[in-house]
Amino acid sequence: MLPLRDGPARPARTGAAPASPADPARGGLTVAYAVPGEGGTPSAAIAPPLCAVVHEGGAPAPAGTGIVVRVPLVQLGGSPVAEQWHAPGSVQAARADGWNWAAAGELLFGATELPAGSGVELEDSAREAYRGALEGATGLGFPHLLRAWNVVPAINRPQDGLERYRRFCRGRAEAFEAHHGAGFEALLPASSAVGSAEGPLVMWFLAAREPGVHHENPRQVSAWAYPARYGPRSPSFARATRCPAGAAGGRLLLSGTASIVGHRSVHLGDVSGQLDETLRNLETLLAAGDELAAVRVYVRHAADAGQVRDALERRLGAELPALYLCADICREELLVEVEGVAWGRVPGTAHP
Repeated sequence: MLPLRDGPARPARTGAAPASPADPARGGLTVAYAVPGEGGTPSAAIAPPLCAVVHEGGAPAPAGTGIVVRVPLVQLGGSPVAEQWHAPGSVQAARADGWNWAAAGELLFGATELPAGSGVELEDSAREAYRGALEGATGLGFPHLLRAWNVVPAINRPQDGLERYRRFCRGRAEAFEAHHGAGFEALLPASSAVGSAEGPLVMWFLAAREPGVHHENPRQVSAWAYPARYGPRSPSFARATRCPAGAAGGRLLLSGTASIVGHRSVHLGDVSGQLDETLRNLETLLAAGDELAAVRVYVRHAADAGQVRDALERRLGAELPALYLCADICREELLVEVEGVAWGRVPGTAHP
């Protein structure tokens, strides 16, 4: 057993979604895009970072970071930053069996890299990554996945008779089903899966001792219920996850979101139209009182980054922290994808 466990996992609470204060300075899980020399934290009480995600062309992680995830995606414009996740409590870190683990209080990050040369190897690695995440987090006392991130090399390429993203989805779904059994779809966390040019499958996740509340978008078919035209196993994720109160602060974690209505991609070939549709989807997921705290924007073609940035700043405000990365999207026709974190809604308000 890794030296991370400081108490038993708590049982699930049912019937109510947790809430949090809208002001991040009052504590809880936070994310910041910090330049070198900045702590990127709203309070000195929650440094150093529990996890930092470092991109090509970005800034290094600060000393003392629990987990550093190195992602082969290029930052587009702006000062080089490192994506830093902070949580209350002292950071404890360990490495075993190809996994990096870091915990602080009620929260755990885990990260791994696995080979993904052939399509078959990618599928096997996806299955192994999620098996390891689910079993490892449960064994450490953090059985509830809140958020997962995946960088899949050559995500849109057909290989060994099937698109590589569809192979990834099959491996991931089989791992969730093997761990949770029938009805596993109700337990799926928020997630993103985007593509790099090459390299390993990179997977990292956030888990908690207490469960979050997973949400779907009424404008979209649930990803796990897509028709068979999208592959032998549907994508295994929720559109958003409301974190538990307490250490996670009731944050709303928004999955990678694109220009999909129902289950179909719309505004083909029109990056502006796709961004507008993506923002409508995100707005639908935000509850009354939620306030976007940060967004990460994936742009398929680097030449579109300026146009996307200008449009996003007009809609969301130039002061909103935003990180732009060049990445392939899970469907070849999609040009932009946005994910984010929102400060929790006002207690007592209902989710749409």
